[in-house]
Amino acid sequence: MNHRRSLIGALGAVALQAPFAAMAQNAPAAPRVVLLIAGSLRTQSDRVDAFRKRLRELGYTEGKNLILEVRELDGRVDQLPAIMREIVQSNPAVIVTHGAGNQAARAATSTIPVVIAFTGNAVVEGLAVSLARPGGNFTGNTVIQSIAFEKNVEILHEIIPKAARVGLLTNPQRKTHEANKKLFEAAAASRRLKAVILHAAGTQDIPKAFEQAVAQRVDMLVVANQDTFTNDPKLVVDLAARHRLPTIYSGDSFVAHGGLVFYGFSGAWFFANAAVFVDRILKGRKPAELPFEQPTTFEMVINMKAAKALGLTIPPSVLVRADRVIE
Repeated sequence: MNHRRSLIGALGAVALQAPFAAMAQNAPAAPRVVLLIAGSLRTQSDRVDAFRKRLRELGYTEGKNLILEVRELDGRVDQLPAIMREIVQSNPAVIVTHGAGNQAARAATSTIPVVIAFTGNAVVEGLAVSLARPGGNFTGNTVIQSIAFEKNVEILHEIIPKAARVGLLTNPQRKTHEANKKLFEAAAASRRLKAVILHAAGTQDIPKAFEQAVAQRVDMLVVANQDTFTNDPKLVVDLAARHRLPTIYSGDSFVAHGGLVFYGFSGAWFFANAAVFVDRILKGRKPAELPFEQPTTFEMVINMKAAKALGLTIPPSVLVRADRVIE
């Protein structure tokens, strides 16, 4: 009798567990998001941290209701098409990318939602029909460079009023190159400065671009906010210091490595806001109907150590506008 009761109890337990096991097997898997950074976790950890932090604030816990896969391009632009194809073939719920990764994603998929952490002009780059209604599988953050160029040139000219030539370090292979070149030249002309365009298509070209800047007697330099340069901010900052070239940057990571001036938008903001787009898409919104967003608040950081090393005196009119001063 006891044996019979034990058998019945065991069968009952199996019967009760079976529906729950089936439910667990049929439960929807946590959505997987792939974040492809142009640099490495060593150089862009602050941006990845900002992305993760915002996701947590939005209610996501990695490993439970979200799987986050961070991929590092680490400057391997030649391998980017293959890396992006591999990402697309894994069929994630959302891809998050920036820089050269934007065009690679465009070539690899027209169906998987893609959130752009940062791009210069989504319409010019062919990533959207319009900023208000992108119309495809892309959405995210965009920046119209005209205001940034005007302010960058203005700030540098206030610091070095006797300057005659201002250079722009930029990647000529970007779709926005010609538009940015015209905007920069207009900004220089407005202050009666000669504009010098310095090209670097990859990290290996940056040292030569600085040599050309010196050869063309550039007095001060603006570095475009492109992953060609943000991948390794220390390299760019060290070259500017070596050539004693006062330089303003559009990325906040440069001043952290000893750069003179940063004016622009926080890189962390772009990635934190990209997490907001991911949340909207995971909740059912379509990228085609999610307007691109632009940051509205500029920041300026001045590194007084770098100024001293260059023998520069930062005018009070510039210092008073700084959000932060590194002593």
